[in-house]
Amino acid sequence: MAENRSLWIAIAVLVLLAGILAWAFLSSGPMRLIVLFDEIGGLKKDAPVVWRDFTIGKVVDIQPLVDNQFGVTIELREDYASKITRGSEFYLKPAPLLGIFDQDVVEVVTPQSPLAPFTNGEKVRGKRYPASLFPEQARRWSQEYLRELTDQAGRLIEAFRDSPYRKDAEEVLRQLKEIGERGAALAKDQLEDFRRAHEKDLERIRKKLEQIRDEMRKRGDDGGAEKVEKEIGKMK
Repeated sequence: MAENRSLWIAIAVLVLLAGILAWAFLSSGPMRLIVLFDEIGGLKKDAPVVWRDFTIGKVVDIQPLVDNQFGVTIELREDYASKITRGSEFYLKPAPLLGIFDQDVVEVVTPQSPLAPFTNGEKVRGKRYPASLFPEQARRWSQEYLRELTDQAGRLIEAFRDSPYRKDAEEVLRQLKEIGERGAALAKDQLEDFRRAHEKDLERIRKKLEQIRDEMRKRGDDGGAEKVEKEIGKMK
């Protein structure tokens, strides 16, 4: 009798250990979630999944579903999976023209206080990148503003024509001109998507011009620095 009881206890312990090991195995490694989007734009397989400007995973599959939806399977790296908890929001973000990524990405915004973890394979709702994240910028983007960017690029290119800083400025001014020209040609209802894609690009251009302005001042070219400063002020 005692032997039978010991045997059953041993079996129970083995089953428990097997369950713990199975749970540990299944809960480790990359986490996969299925993000449901109403539209996917230019999103493609292997597109990055980003969180706070870190690449934390990738898109591994895209499947059309019923009701004109798409199931986008994302795989999160093991070292980041635990940080993406319930309450997180998943956004389809258009590719920036000049940024780090040259394709659409899935961006994750996590809650201020972490909640319960997701289960592997869970379905979550995705959204388009919201204009509300940039209310001030959204108000000031217009065709007139974008046309002014093109004019600014032209004026600065002319100002740098005989300057030793011409090569430093040439590329960012070409980029600035391209953003202005492309945006000014869009219909008003297309401007919001364009703004979402290029706001950070414009900020990078401003910072590059500020670096050139500071270098000009260090070398005593106060007149040239003043011209650059004037145009930077119009971009804000």
